[in-house]
Amino acid sequence: MLSRRILTALVLIPLLLAALFYLPTFWIALLFGVFILAAAWEWSALAGIGAAGARWLYAVSLTAFGGLAVFALLRNPASTVPLMLAAVLWWLWVLVELLWHPQPDRGWLATRAGRRVSGFCVLAPAWVAPLYLHAADQGSPALLVFLFILVWIADTAAYFSGWAFGRHKLAPRISPGKTVEGALGGLGAVALLAYACGSLIWRLEGALLAVWIALAVVTAAFSIVGDLAESKFKRIAGVKNSGQLLPGHGGVLDRIDAFTAAAPVFVAGWVFLLNSGI
Repeated sequence: MLSRRILTALVLIPLLLAALFYLPTFWIALLFGVFILAAAWEWSALAGIGAAGARWLYAVSLTAFGGLAVFALLRNPASTVPLMLAAVLWWLWVLVELLWHPQPDRGWLATRAGRRVSGFCVLAPAWVAPLYLHAADQGSPALLVFLFILVWIADTAAYFSGWAFGRHKLAPRISPGKTVEGALGGLGAVALLAYACGSLIWRLEGALLAVWIALAVVTAAFSIVGDLAESKFKRIAGVKNSGQLLPGHGGVLDRIDAFTAAAPVFVAGWVFLLNSGI
């Protein structure tokens, strides 16, 4: 299993980086759209839709909804900022739900309507957010690469910190393997990453550097929320993985769950930084 997981990562990561550096935003949008369609198909099962025809209708409708937002972004990236802000409010609501209803089968998100609406609220912004960052800096997509690395570092550092120091469960009824110590380790690693990249790549200092580090840590915190939210939906559906598309990794949703929450939060924070005058 581990060897298949490593092999899949070794194939996909170079292809992703090559696409980010050499393809224009339009082609990136199409590439990401394929994964969003696959993720929407997986989500249809988590939402309790059984018939194949109904699942395809849900997946295509969700992808079309996201496609409209992508079309707006390609014409004017600023037009999608309200969608990012709405996505941040959505993830704040999810955080409240997870805290208020730690049981996987409780709360609005556990209802059939909640699960079906959630797919649109999660996947459409997750498609648009990275495209916004790519369109903002097509010559050198450092912002988008930083976001991908941030999510990966947060997850990896949390895993090893939890393995070494984990004592207190973070959300035992939703994701028993996650610990408070692991989460703190992930946030700490992201803070160091943000400090290094902010200082060396973007030459930030003073208050601006502090806000940049805070944005990275908040983004990493919401990546945990995204991970826990998908774990809740999978527990309701009674499955371990969202799918089997990626050998050793499960489904597409299993790989992008943290990113779906982190991306719109990071974009909203980046827009704030651009207009803050700090």
